[in-house]
Amino acid sequence: MNDVSVRPAVPDDGPGIARVHVQSWHEAYTGRVPDSLLTRLDRTSSSRRWAARLRGEVPPGGQPGGQTWVAVRGRSVVGFASAGPCRDPDRSTADEELWALYVLQAEYGTGTGKALMDAALDDRPATLWVLADNPRALAFYAKHGFEPDGATRDDARWGATLHEVRLARG
Repeated sequence: MNDVSVRPAVPDDGPGIARVHVQSWHEAYTGRVPDSLLTRLDRTSSSRRWAARLRGEVPPGGQPGGQTWVAVRGRSVVGFASAGPCRDPDRSTADEELWALYVLQAEYGTGTGKALMDAALDDRPATLWVLADNPRALAFYAKHGFEPDGATRDDARWGATLHEVRLARG
């Protein structure tokens, strides 16, 4: 039984989201992305950025119009998802995009990720980008109807180049 609750995020969730964001990157991406990228992750600055985003402030280069949900177990944020308009010009008129979905490793297999995805997207058509070398995430999304649509990119916005594939459903 999954006693996690999912709700829209509020600015006070910034620290919890930042903790999950940083910790989940370490848990999921160690050995998959350069260590230099992981060591630069900072919960304090991430917390400020999340709180600002949740107050409706769009960061430079950011996309307006999205929404973030948190998964809470007890009083702790254990996962989050953000979705909004698709940012890809070739898909922007048809789809939403799952911008982020992260849960702590302790939540793997509990239904928390699915609950977040359902809150963010329901069954609507959507796209998302995922590391090409992330078999767990690829399997999770495939289980929920996403498949590669042929698009790839090298994303350098995190300070290291990450090879990603786009998945789509619907």
